[in-house]
Order: sequence, then C-alpha cells, then structure tokens
Amino acid sequence: MKRFLLAALLGAVSMVFSPLSAAEPKLGDPAPALQIAEWVKGKPVNLADLKGKKVAVVEFWATWCPPCRASIPHLTQLQKKFKDVVIVGISDEDVATVKKFVAKMGDQMDYVVAVDKDEKTGQAYMGAFGVDGIPHAFVVDKEGRIVWHGHPMGDLEKVLEELQAGKFDLEKARKRAEAQEKLEAFQEAVIQDDQARIEALGRELEALDAEVGPLLRDRKFNAAEIRDLIRFQMTLAEYQQALATEAPAETLAGLEKRLEELAPKDFDLAGMKRRLGHAQVFRQYFRAVVGRGDTKQVENLTSQLKELSGVHPDDLNEWAWALLTDPRVRQRDLALATHLAKAALDASGATNASILDTYARALFDTGKVSEAIEYQKKAIAVAEDEPTRQALRETLSQYEAKARK
Repeated sequence: MKRFLLAALLGAVSMVFSPLSAAEPKLGDPAPALQIAEWVKGKPVNLADLKGKKVAVVEFWATWCPPCRASIPHLTQLQKKFKDVVIVGISDEDVATVKKFVAKMGDQMDYVVAVDKDEKTGQAYMGAFGVDGIPHAFVVDKEGRIVWHGHPMGDLEKVLEELQAGKFDLEKARKRAEAQEKLEAFQEAVIQDDQARIEALGRELEALDAEVGPLLRDRKFNAAEIRDLIRFQMTLAEYQQALATEAPAETLAGLEKRLEELAPKDFDLAGMKRRLGHAQVFRQYFRAVVGRGDTKQVENLTSQLKELSGVHPDDLNEWAWALLTDPRVRQRDLALATHLAKAALDASGATNASILDTYARALFDTGKVSEAIEYQKKAIAVAEDEPTRQALRETLSQYEAKARK
C-alpha cells in the first residue's frame, strides 16, 4: 500500500529512490563500465568506445519478470528507430536461462543482451541509485554521463528524441529526479502525520511542478489534494484488512465513514465497497477449500458465488484461475471454476487474452479439449504483445498434443 498511490500517479513500476548525499551518484555523473559475464546477443559494448559517437541505454531485466517481457518489443522498436543508440539488456540470471529465452524471442528481442558479472553492473547502476524494481533503464549520453533513468515504457523514448534533437535539458532532468525523491518523502510525511513536513514538502513540490512540468501523470500537483488521496489509500487498505480479518461491524462502519469523508469526488465508493464485498465471499470460500476455513460452508458459499451479480470481470477471472491452478485447493470444483470463467468472458466481451486463456483452461480441465483449443486461439489473436502470445502458444501446443492422443 505504501507505494501504491505514487506508483499509480507517476506511472512507475516498483521504483524506489534513496535520498541523495554528496557521496551518492546523481544525474550527470559518469556512467560506470559494464562488467559482463557473457554477451548473449550482439557485439560486446564498451561505453568508453561509444563516447562522442552514440547514446547507450542500459536496461535491467529478467526472464521471469512479466513487465520486463512486456517491454521487450518496445525496446526493439526503439533500437530500430534510433540508429545512434545502443540498447543493452542486462540480466543477473544464469547464462543458460537467458540464452534459452533470447533464442525463443528471436527478432522480437533485437538488441544487445548480456548477463551481469556477479551482479556488479546491477550494483553500479541499480544499487547506486537506490532502485530495486525491474525493468529499469539508464540512459548514457554521448558524453558518457547518466542523464536519465526510469521504466523503459515511461519517458525513455521522449528522452532519446530530445537527445537526438539536441534539446535534452540535464538540469531539468535533475530537478525532476529531485521531485521524485520529494514525492516519496511527502508520502512518508503523510503516513507519519508530520504536519510541518507535509506543508514544507508540499510547497516545494508545487513549485517544482510549476517549474519543470507535471510531476504526476494526470494532474497538477496540489499538496492538499495529494495528501487527501494518500490518506484515502491508507484508509482503504485498512478497510480491506478489516474485511479480510472479519473485524467487528462497528469497526467496519467507522472505516466506511472515514472513506466517505476522504473519497475523491469522482471515486465510485459504492462500487468499491460492492467489489470488496464480493471479494470477501470468495475469500471465505477459498479459505474453506484450502483447509483454512469452515468446510461446512463450502456448499453455501458456492451458491453465493454463483448468485453474485455485477462482479468485475478481472475478479471473476482471478477467482477462476485460482480454483483451476492453485495447488493448495483440496476440493477443486471445476463446475464453479468454469462458471466463474464464463461469467468473466461474458462480462469482458471476449476481448481479454487473460480471460480467454482462463476459460480455455477451464474447458480443457473438464475434458472439452477441442473447445479449449478454439478459445486458446482466440486468446492468442487478441493478445497485445509477443511475449504474451508466445506463452499462450505454448499452452495451445499442450492442448493440441492432448487432442492428438
């Protein structure tokens, strides 16, 4: 919860910055050399050799990371678009794992790929800048300086365009990095209810927002508004925890009152409460079927789940997938899982690859192999990126192998 709000507002993924000191790196500092165990794809890259000639993008990723896989086609597009840029994707996994993945990706991963040497490059970049989430990219300009870092699906393309046109403003980038840190500190101050710090940081952030452009994706930074949004998120998390632990009715009522007071004007509080109520029914059912709840209530809760209306399709899909695949489930009700998967399919208009994939799995597990193949093909057709399509094709091949037996 702590980082959820700013991640949503900033469009960041698992990004954490440490406060800077004189000894810590900052934008504009020389880029550390790349220490590589093995170059998996493309020619070795020496940043010193690129100085005065090309810009480099040093991106950290892993084969197991879904957001990393989603960003791979984007990085390939950027490599094709910017001829004076060298993109290097670095993983700290074992060489065999990375080689196998890169071979499977083929032309979809069309840039230099390497394996870190004892995590030394990761420490020199990610560790030094206090970043603990991937994918994460660093841009090294033609002078050999780190001038930007962030999620590769964020402002990377814009930064490369500005560098290419000679319009990149390093001082502005430094101030935006400073603002990122102050946003984190502002959130901490709200959590700790430090009024003096909230006011001081709020004034600084409003000034930075006016000077360097919007700090948040969809709005100007207004300290009072963002303070209330953070408090709302904190209360919402507390309310969810109270529901999960079946807190007394008076506790829930008090939290609901606070939510009503703090909720943004455009927030569907009634819809949120309804969605959390639906989730509570499934939570009780799931606890029962994994042996952590009242098993005598399974039949009653099954009926409740089937009778729920207006459930969000993403929730239905998540529930169905859990019932189909979670190894902890002792009583696997395929009929209920199929019902939930079909409800998600109908509610989504059969345009969501993940939901189609879940429904295909439900059909396959109930012995309807030919129908499973049909819907798996539909999932592949609507998937938005090549890594997802590849994963769906692998599942399809399993279904087709079953059909041939």
